[in-house]
Amino acid sequence: MATKQKWKIGIIGAGGISEAHLEAIKDEPRAEVVAIADVAREVASNRAARHTIPLVYSDFRELLEVPEIDAVVICVPNYLHAETAMQALAAGKHTLCEKPMAMNVQQAEEMIEAAKQADKILMVAQNNRFRSDAQYVKKLLDEGKLGQIYHAKTGWVRRNGIPGWGSWFTQKELAGGGPLIDIGVHMLDLTLWLMDHPKPVSVLGQTYAQFGPHKKGLSEWGRRDENGHFDVEDMAVAMITFENGLTLTLDASWASHIEKENVFLNLYGKEGGTSLNLMEDRLTLYQDWNGSPATTEIVPRRDKERVQLFHNFIDSLEGTTAPLCTPEQALYINRLIEAIYASAQAGEAVRL
Repeated sequence: MATKQKWKIGIIGAGGISEAHLEAIKDEPRAEVVAIADVAREVASNRAARHTIPLVYSDFRELLEVPEIDAVVICVPNYLHAETAMQALAAGKHTLCEKPMAMNVQQAEEMIEAAKQADKILMVAQNNRFRSDAQYVKKLLDEGKLGQIYHAKTGWVRRNGIPGWGSWFTQKELAGGGPLIDIGVHMLDLTLWLMDHPKPVSVLGQTYAQFGPHKKGLSEWGRRDENGHFDVEDMAVAMITFENGLTLTLDASWASHIEKENVFLNLYGKEGGTSLNLMEDRLTLYQDWNGSPATTEIVPRRDKERVQLFHNFIDSLEGTTAPLCTPEQALYINRLIEAIYASAQAGEAVRL
């Protein structure tokens, strides 16, 4: 693909997450946002005024008809990801889609096929892969500094963090699930990317709804809808086994009786281990030195991960590198999420 003076970008969906993408794009000199669309036109207009975006639409299909737009960023609710992405790809637009990639495996597969048919880039916005501390851990693993990884423990647990009670976030038909597919997807993706996506063998999952049905544990994020409902989990836990004997445990919770929110990733290797705290930007390395335990605090440079994600997206459009977050890897995560929900519903482990 040829380098362009400016890649013209359209934003589809003007909700809260679009602001994070718009701020990141400001730091990418090769791109500029020229259009934004949202069914709530006033919301799109306000976002456009804030970021000096010339074109505003209430129907994203009108945005897709603008010939100078090269790529779109999809920031709509989960149930619209697949439909919107496939229409964008069919319209000849490269596509960066917010996580989760899709509501289920079938939709994810259809998105991948649409990208192949259109011969366009489809990338999923798993921004945590671009954190400098995560990149540091990836380098350690690639260099074999920790030895063979045999277990991982990861999770994102909140004390009071149920978003937009009654909105699409808390309705299974629109979101696909609760914290597992909302924030657990981040930790599954990051952990399994670090471990090169081993082949899963079985999944044991359980889900709980102890807070949401009683309107407890709510956050200030998202718009509440008293006419809506809550029919998703507010906590999910899982244990996954892999072909090489590796195991992984996951906790994903919007609300829990805990001290404070915790976003963590621990890796256990034969030659060393790491503890990554994403809330506190703290990375710790555990090894033996001359026969004694040694603990090292690592302080990587703090980059803006969404800016790095967008740099990678533009590099991919220019053909100088491949997307770090491929749709095939996102499909892999969708398979695991689907299996966790299936296991929780069946009350027993699911073989893959």
